[in-house]
Amino acid sequence: MGDIKKHRKKYERPYKPWDRRVLEETNRLAGYYGLRNKRELWRMSFLAKKYRRIARQLLAAPKSESWKVEPIIKKLQALGILS
Repeated sequence: MGDIKKHRKKYERPYKPWDRRVLEETNRLAGYYGLRNKRELWRMSFLAKKYRRIARQLLAAPKSESWKVEPIIKKLQALGILS
């Protein structure tokens, strides 16, 4: 059967969801990329934020932790973010 994991949200909602600027921007992006709902946009934004945070931590890390860089680069290439 396998071990049951704790379910976590894979996205973050905007702090001010009814802000006019936020609504216009999310509508524009969802229309441009053909997303079904805003949650898909929030999920990708959350993923980008996560990898940006990891990249900042790796840039600040000492050279002895350079082994952590390779898997992150491979993952970003697989996602199509890096070429």
